Amino acid sequence: MTNSKKTQIHDELITVKSLVKRFEKKQGTIFRKTKSTVHAVNHVDFSIKKGEILGIIGESGCGKTTTARMIMRLTKETSGQILFEGQDLCQMGERELRRVRPQMQMIFQDPYDSLNPGMTILEILMEPLHAHRVELSFDDKRKLVIEALEHIDMKPAETFLYRYPHQLSGGQRQRIAIARSLILKPKFVAADEPTSMLDVSVRMGILQLLKSLKEDMGLTMLFITHDLSTAAIMCDRIAVMYRGDVVEIGPTNKIIYNPTHPYTKALVAVVSDLNYFLDHRSELILDGEVQNEGEQGGCPFLARCPQQMDNCRIGIPKLEQMSADHYVSCFHHHPESLMSANKQAN
Repeated sequence: MTNSKKTQIHDELITVKSLVKRFEKKQGTIFRKTKSTVHAVNHVDFSIKKGEILGIIGESGCGKTTTARMIMRLTKETSGQILFEGQDLCQMGERELRRVRPQMQMIFQDPYDSLNPGMTILEILMEPLHAHRVELSFDDKRKLVIEALEHIDMKPAETFLYRYPHQLSGGQRQRIAIARSLILKPKFVAADEPTSMLDVSVRMGILQLLKSLKEDMGLTMLFITHDLSTAAIMCDRIAVMYRGDVVEIGPTNKIIYNPTHPYTKALVAVVSDLNYFLDHRSELILDGEVQNEGEQGGCPFLARCPQQMDNCRIGIPKLEQMSADHYVSCFHHHPESLMSANKQAN
């Protein structure tokens, strides 16, 4: 028993426990301001195993990017734990984080904003080496830059060293952003919708590049997207987020071919058969948008769920196991969770 627990902990590179993020939002005129609380992430739990790609999907405003930014320590959590190889990043000071940061890198959504337009490609790719590999000579760093460019299929590499970002195409810029993230040979990469700003014609090339780099370098990856079809191509497992909560998580095949949560079913229906979705929309999802402001009572999907019951207003369903590595938070599928919520309410 003890040995199996140790193996499980060893296999998990990232573990997120009860992660919460609240934002204070000011509204009104200059003479009369009101404050409201945005519940961006609500007690999220998941883990990422070494060498796998975990996808987080959901519509805009569901909290997926905020979750990634907290893991990367770009946004501070309200509460919760983020474990990297068993170490709690939330408890680390700046000096300790500086030691860990080379092992955790992020690929941002917009290659037009993430690259400094006043720097050459050589300077952009040398920047992380200057910060974290100070012991290397300039020539050694230049060799690493050339290797990184060749690794992302920008050849001959020497012809790109002294170009500026505006002299590259969108796909080439994103490849540079990927090379910058990987030049330190990190263990973990968070990719925040890395193809959403690119032309359709170049998206598949970037996705194939990421998959090949993941295999070559043994990377562990968090892949953020709103596109279920992209997640199906890229990910080993998928977590579905709605209104700051993970409502379903499991192996990609289970999510795609056997969706269980009502929200996941609606997402899959759009991708698999748009005509079917339009004809049966009211049976799958009610009209509305993600609203994260104010106190949340009951199931986060309550307002848009066509299967809602009065009892769904009582408490928030917890992720419960459906099958091996497949978890769903829905009172319809776990009535025992509803009984527990009733007890807590009373």
